[in-house]
Amino acid sequence: MKMIWAVIRPESAERVIKALDRAGVRGITRLHVTGQGKEMGITHGAVLYTEIPKEMLIIVVSDNDVAKTVKVIRREAKTGSKNTPSEGIVGDGKIFITYVEDSFAIRTAGKAG
Repeated sequence: MKMIWAVIRPESAERVIKALDRAGVRGITRLHVTGQGKEMGITHGAVLYTEIPKEMLIIVVSDNDVAKTVKVIRREAKTGSKNTPSEGIVGDGKIFITYVEDSFAIRTAGKAG
């Protein structure tokens, strides 16, 4: 199993979640987070906001579903022009994948997934 951590723009979150549901990917945890990447914050007037609102989606999938899940997230979270579909905009987000050694269901006290 793998855990996919996707940090995306807040305005992309609903679109990504609906697309993942259509693709059969279930069990998504959604967190409201703040941070900054290459965009280095947002300047509004004379004020620099260094922490930008983002959404983090946490999804655990089988090894076989990693590529499909990442493809859906990348397609739906990417912003930019229809004229340059291969390029997004700085701040669209990041996807991290980690190995899940084990998981347990709280309700049944048994192994999950």
